Amino acid sequence: MKSSYVLPALFLLAFAFGSYRSLRASPEALDPGRELEIAELARSSSPAQTGTFPERWINGTNCGSEPKMQVHEYNKDFYILRQSKCEIYEAPFLYLIFGEDRALLMDTGSNPSTPVAAIVDEVIQRWLLLHGKTSISLVVAHTHTHADHNAGDAQFASVPYVEIVVGKPLSEVVQFWGFQNYPIDQPTIDLGNRVIDVLGTPGHQAASLTLYDRETRLLLTGDIVYPGHLFVFLESDWPVFITSMQRLVDFAAEHPVEWVLGCHIEMSSTPGVSYAWGTTAHPDEHVLQLRPEVLGRILRAAKSMGSQPECKIFSDFVIHPVFKCDSTWNG
Repeated sequence: MKSSYVLPALFLLAFAFGSYRSLRASPEALDPGRELEIAELARSSSPAQTGTFPERWINGTNCGSEPKMQVHEYNKDFYILRQSKCEIYEAPFLYLIFGEDRALLMDTGSNPSTPVAAIVDEVIQRWLLLHGKTSISLVVAHTHTHADHNAGDAQFASVPYVEIVVGKPLSEVVQFWGFQNYPIDQPTIDLGNRVIDVLGTPGHQAASLTLYDRETRLLLTGDIVYPGHLFVFLESDWPVFITSMQRLVDFAAEHPVEWVLGCHIEMSSTPGVSYAWGTTAHPDEHVLQLRPEVLGRILRAAKSMGSQPECKIFSDFVIHPVFKCDSTWNG
């Protein structure tokens, strides 16, 4: 009689072990096929507009000489602005994109005293002169509605050429961009012979967006992907984060992505070494731009944790479920 229970017991043990492995598989054990698709698609052709990145960004190591905001011309129609860490430790990146009819500013910074509207106006006036135009309207929107990305909104309220400052409630975000079923559908905005695809990517914050510029093939991921701490604040947001990462991976496997650009840097140039949230100077910063394959690596890392995420540092990003460890955790 005893032997009749051996095979069922072994079967159950094997099944249980297999189920555990499937939930807790290492990132390497998960299918990397989509990463290869993403990399091959990105290499298959060149974007209509290319650009350059600065040798270094202002990083809080020389507050006596750093400007309040660094303005970098990626190309003549695409600008990247970085707020100084001497102004605010968040040091977010802002993006200003020009079409023929409208310009789009994503985010307004983290310190309301930084003259972001005046700085943006300087860029716009320079762009108008270069292109032989006298005016252009400006849309001010947000990658998401955390305070470190909209502190300068009020400065744009009385600027005459501002078409709209998109509101912070999710309902206003959805209405402006034209989502019919947020975050599933993918609306677009045309700036005038320049189409931007808009993806809903909640998980870090409920109104989080990712933008894809078809001209440069830059993917602007806000705070859901960047070289730093990928914060997921609530346990209920963990599966939402994974779903959004899957959406980004699927998108990048079908649309060639040149670079992934987020809104912060919190990694060192040394792989696997991160700066803690709140650090006021980054003397040896990682570059801002990430190869698109990072999307697949983040997804694999998150999926490998199953329903029990861990705070874990990887080579160029940190999976950081705040409900497991506080926001200042750094290993």
